[in-house]
Amino acid sequence: MTFNNPMEAVYKAYLLSREGLFAVERIASENSDLPISWAGMLSTERKDMGAALVSATRQADDLAVFALLATFERYVIERLQMANERLASGHPSGYSRKLAEKFKAEVEYWRFDEILDLFKPELDVDLVGRVKQIKRYRDWIAHRNSNKTPPSQAAPGAVFEVLSKVAIEIDQTHAFPSTVHRDAATNQRSRINVCRDPSPVHLQA
Repeated sequence: MTFNNPMEAVYKAYLLSREGLFAVERIASENSDLPISWAGMLSTERKDMGAALVSATRQADDLAVFALLATFERYVIERLQMANERLASGHPSGYSRKLAEKFKAEVEYWRFDEILDLFKPELDVDLVGRVKQIKRYRDWIAHRNSNKTPPSQAAPGAVFEVLSKVAIEIDQTHAFPSTVHRDAATNQRSRINVCRDPSPVHLQA
């Protein structure tokens, strides 16, 4: 079976939103007399439209990073929760079942950096480090603490590529016994075809 990338739908939605913003900019620049109410900018003066689109583009980028990492976190946590099936099969059965239930419930509240480290022996250490960098940027997006230096900005395309690679490695190296044996064709189909980040929207304020 092929790997069903949970981040793909999020990234495609982001690309569509960026294409929409680019189309708005092109149409507005080529049709100076065109009303702009259809663009959702009823309160925006035409002279301010460029700045509004630049701001919208930045927001789209940040929201994409936020959504991509949230989706990745959910995938990793649910993958880890599957281990409760192994715990539940232990001995004695009553104790093992309760231990499995407690593990599945409480893993939701573990620090995500520590969860990533559980996978580190089999995963590319550099990729794990890049995921942690993405998380730091996502956390900065969420809180915008002006007293802290902003971390390096993460482009949505690069974020999608890194998270997808890690998710595929987890899928392949942490497979349960029934899914360990995969043929070469399946591995070939698991390759990622990543679209480049859309060209920046060149706007004049």
